[in-house]
Amino acid sequence: MFFGRKQIMMNSESKFTLKVGHDRYNNLIIKELSVKADSVDELIEKTKAALEEFNAMKTEQMLGE
Repeated sequence: MFFGRKQIMMNSESKFTLKVGHDRYNNLIIKELSVKADSVDELIEKTKAALEEFNAMKTEQMLGE
């Protein structure tokens, strides 16, 4: 089983950090999500972008199995 962590840190313009790992059943999970923004609208957009990145990673993992 693989219990490693993967961390995606986008450049300073994107202002979000997404840390993922695996639970004991080898499911891909979000360990940490940090989003910085100047407004609520920007916060929502950056959170959506981080979650889309996570979903892309999860799909990639599922296709690889």
